[in-house]
Amino acid sequence: MNRSGEEQERVLRYLEDEGKSKARRRGPGRGEDRRREDPAYTPRECFQRISRRLRTVLKRSRIPMETLETWEERLLRFFSVSPQAVYTAMLDNSFERLLLHAICQYMDLISASADLEGKRQMKVSNRHLDFLPPGLLLSAYLEQRS
Repeated sequence: MNRSGEEQERVLRYLEDEGKSKARRRGPGRGEDRRREDPAYTPRECFQRISRRLRTVLKRSRIPMETLETWEERLLRFFSVSPQAVYTAMLDNSFERLLLHAICQYMDLISASADLEGKRQMKVSNRHLDFLPPGLLLSAYLEQRS
């Protein structure tokens, strides 16, 4: 560089500061999991993540809490041990499938239903490397709201 030592230092400081500010704007680095600190993972935000149609059903219907808690427990147990695996369930009961889809959206899991040999199969997978359940489960959140 054809600049004095002082000017070179100023340019280097500028470039370092610019790099730091870009990193801040970009947010957390790849692979960093900020779900525990992120306000998008509060119980209220988790509930808002559920589709409007399912939220309406959860608000208006008398939800069988025991069924809801059973599915929450199954998913917690499964994904706590195997966060990258796919949970599969055969469910003929459409209301139970609806509840399971709602739980999955609340827990930030991916769920899909399909026909398999005349029966409805549901597959649930985790979109993240690790499984971090919300601090408050959907059943507890709904009981708190009522």
